[in-house]
Amino acid sequence: MKSSREELLQALIEKMRCVIKGMRMGHPFGDLTLGRPQAGILFFIARRKTGVSVKDLAEMLNVTSGAVTQIIDDLVEKDLVRREEDAADRRVLKITLTKKAENRFKEFKKNYFISVKPLFDNLDDKEISELLSLLQKINVSITKDACKV
Repeated sequence: MKSSREELLQALIEKMRCVIKGMRMGHPFGDLTLGRPQAGILFFIARRKTGVSVKDLAEMLNVTSGAVTQIIDDLVEKDLVRREEDAADRRVLKITLTKKAENRFKEFKKNYFISVKPLFDNLDDKEISELLSLLQKINVSITKDACKV
């Protein structure tokens, strides 16, 4: 039975939604449990040693700066991130991991990947590479930097 492009895209989107939903569970970070947006922010910040602006985080999450500020406030309260003035432009605040978060992040990252690994158990390494290659061909409207692997 031949499916139309629209039917194929609908099936693809529904399957991608299921995969993403499978990755949304709470994530233990030491004695804390982080939601997906908080975990995503920590991953994004950890890849950028010089810090990240609220604007960059908002673009990455495709939300407003105000929404990011609320998440950041919660992470600051939990002593996982800090706000620092940008050395090049004092008007800009950079968000960086605290020492506490840096010390815990390696273990958190390992445990996170262990928790989502079962989603991909039915794929061999070649199929995972093929899937990654195909996903990289998708035209995304958010910043390309946010989607780099």
